[in-house]
Amino acid sequence: KASLEAALSEIKKEDCADFIFAIYEQTDSTGHNRGFSFNNPAYKEAFLEIDSYGFETLQAIKERASYESEDWLVIVTSDHGGINTNHGSSSIQERMTFTVMNSKF
Repeated sequence: KASLEAALSEIKKEDCADFIFAIYEQTDSTGHNRGFSFNNPAYKEAFLEIDSYGFETLQAIKERASYESEDWLVIVTSDHGGINTNHGSSSIQERMTFTVMNSKF
């Protein structure tokens, strides 16, 4: 939650930074502790929490008074996949990541 609050605080500044890096890591820590599986209720709950953080972040950007004249690039990604409570091996579940952007990069 601290990373979310820091990002929102920066976004709300009139002259915010040109680059904001926020780590919303609940899914990572939950995966390591309880398992990387959407069939795992704790992992699913962490995912939904992070999804709400993303929504709050995008809403804060759209609420900026200068939003219409700005050109925001938002990138959402993960650093690794997982299987059971591990990652780092060669399975597709551990190597698969994703990248989502709001515009072409």
